Amino acid sequence: MKVRVLGLLLAVLFFSAATARGQAPVDGDFVAANARDHAAYLASEIGERPAGTLGEQLAAGWLAGQFADLGYTVRVQPFTFNRLGQPLVGMNVIATKPGLPGYGAVYVGAHYDTVGIAPGFLGGPGAIDNASGVGVMLEGARVAAGSIYTPTLHFIAFGAEEDYLVGSGRFVAQLSGRERVAAVGMLNLDCVGWGDEFRLIVAREADRAFAERLGVDADWLGSERWGASDHLSFTAVGIPAAFFNILRDDLTCGPGYHQSSDTADLLELPAMQRAGDALLTALDSLAVQAAPIHDIFLPLALSPPAAP
Repeated sequence: MKVRVLGLLLAVLFFSAATARGQAPVDGDFVAANARDHAAYLASEIGERPAGTLGEQLAAGWLAGQFADLGYTVRVQPFTFNRLGQPLVGMNVIATKPGLPGYGAVYVGAHYDTVGIAPGFLGGPGAIDNASGVGVMLEGARVAAGSIYTPTLHFIAFGAEEDYLVGSGRFVAQLSGRERVAAVGMLNLDCVGWGDEFRLIVAREADRAFAERLGVDADWLGSERWGASDHLSFTAVGIPAAFFNILRDDLTCGPGYHQSSDTADLLELPAMQRAGDALLTALDSLAVQAAPIHDIFLPLALSPPAAP
């Protein structure tokens, strides 16, 4: 308990310092080497980061600082959950770039935690699953910081994805009904650092049209409920979502999936470049297609007039 609380305090301190040192954003093209460096830092310098551990909390503080340095408004959303009866604290890190009023919001997500099945068991440094997705998201956020988008952009590093999507589930649960209606869609980056087959996956057939509108050149696009990843939390409440994934030879998250061998040396620049270019293409497409979202008013239930 003392270690967990200490880690939480450290993360809060890192976050507070990060929000105070914001730097001017730099625009440009997506640079895969930057994404790889971010992923390698998570996997090699911070290492294992199951939700509720000091590693996850240190990663949350580092991520908050990275987003703040790009000029984003950053907040950390703590949440409680249980793993095998043990109460734990996880965190989502949320970076926001305001758009125009009335144009809704686009959510970009990638989980930064690693698998932790039981106390004392660590499933490896999680370079491909999913430091790769976080690295691509951070580099995409760098490019997006220097661009203008009509919808508001939320870049979210989710905690506790490996614990049955707890982090994204908590985030979605706190969205108001109005925010859910105004959601343009969600883009989920998971296991995008290795492979040569880019798959754009939707959990519902109803979201296929949303995925097709992204303008992304995917090797495979279709509805599939493969894998529990954070896009499912959004589709569960009716928000359209697309899952960005890259694989090779049907190895969805690389040869070291959930093992100690999922290390930074496995990360491949071409895969991360393709994922990053696809993300920015999708954001540009959604921005071009965005239209004002009008408020929805429900009729009032009026009592019948009193008899004369």
